Amino acid sequence: MGFLGIATGIFDLLQGSGALGSEEIACRTGLDSGYVRAFCEAGFAFGYLEEDEGRFFLAPRARNPGRGGEGSSLAAAIEAVFAPSVALRLLPLFRTGQRPGPAALIDPGVLPWFGRFLEEKHAPLFEDEIVPALPLLAELAQGDGLVLDLGCGNGWLLRRLLARLPRWRGIGIDREAARLAQGREATQKAGLSERMELVEADLLNWSGPEAARLVVVSRVLHHLWPERKRLFTHLDRIVPTDGILFLWEPCWPEDLAGLRDPARRNLAFQNLHEYAQGARLLSSVELIQGVEEAGWKARASSFADGAELVVVGRRK
Repeated sequence: MGFLGIATGIFDLLQGSGALGSEEIACRTGLDSGYVRAFCEAGFAFGYLEEDEGRFFLAPRARNPGRGGEGSSLAAAIEAVFAPSVALRLLPLFRTGQRPGPAALIDPGVLPWFGRFLEEKHAPLFEDEIVPALPLLAELAQGDGLVLDLGCGNGWLLRRLLARLPRWRGIGIDREAARLAQGREATQKAGLSERMELVEADLLNWSGPEAARLVVVSRVLHHLWPERKRLFTHLDRIVPTDGILFLWEPCWPEDLAGLRDPARRNLAFQNLHEYAQGARLLSSVELIQGVEEAGWKARASSFADGAELVVVGRRK
C-alpha cells in the first residue's frame, strides 16, 4: 500500500493539497477513479490515510515519505515489493545456473524507484555516522577541486558531498539513463546545476578534461572486483598524485557466524542476488588488501555495526 501511494503520486498530491475526495484525487493525478476510490479505502484500512466526510488526507506515517532513515516510508515500501520480486526471479536460476545480471532481477515497475530507494536507505547513514566520523570532508572544504563519482546512480552522494564542499565541482558517471535523468532533476532542485554534471558513460573508459582530486566509488567495487586492476589503472590516469579515493562498500563478515548478527543478516540475501548479477560482496580484508596492492595507503572505518565499510585511500 505504501509503495502504491508513492508510485501513483497520491501521497505527493495529498501532501501538498490536504484533504481531497477520491474523485478529485483521480482527476488531479490522471488516474482511474475506481482504482483511486479502492486505494483510498485500503489506505485508510492500513493507516496511511485518514478520512473526514468522504475526503481523505495523509496520516502521520505517510507524511514526508522521502525523509530517509529507519522510518522512511519510501525505503520501506520499495523494499517490501523489491525483495519478493527478486526472490521470484531468482527461483528458476537455481536450476539453470544462469547469472543474468541486474536488469533481469528488478521488476520494471520497481526500477524507476530503485535509485531513490538506495538514496533513502543509505543517505541517513552518510549524514549521521560517516560524515561526523571522517575528518576528510572538513579538510577538503578548505580548498577546491573536482569530485568524480564513478557509478553515481542518481547522484545522491555527489549532491551531499558538494553541499559540504562549496568551492568544489562534481561529475557523476553512470550507464543508467533513467537514474541520471532523476539525478539531474534533483540537482536542479538543490541549486547545484552550475557545479554538478551527470554523464552517461562507461566508468572504466571515461576521462574528463582535468584530473579529479577526489574520486568516489560507492557500492560499485564489488561489481568490478574481477576487473579491479583495470579500474585502478584507470584511476592512475585520471587522479593526480595527491588525489584521494573514497570507497564505500557493504562488508561481508570474515566468518559465517557474523551473518546471524541482525545488522548483517540482510547482507546474505543481498549476496544471493549479487551472485545472480555475476558479483559477490567483499570482506574488509579483501577490500583493504586490494586498495593497498593498487598503490594506495588505505584507512578503513566500519559503520552500521560492521555491515558497511568506508575506505579512504591516499597515494603511497
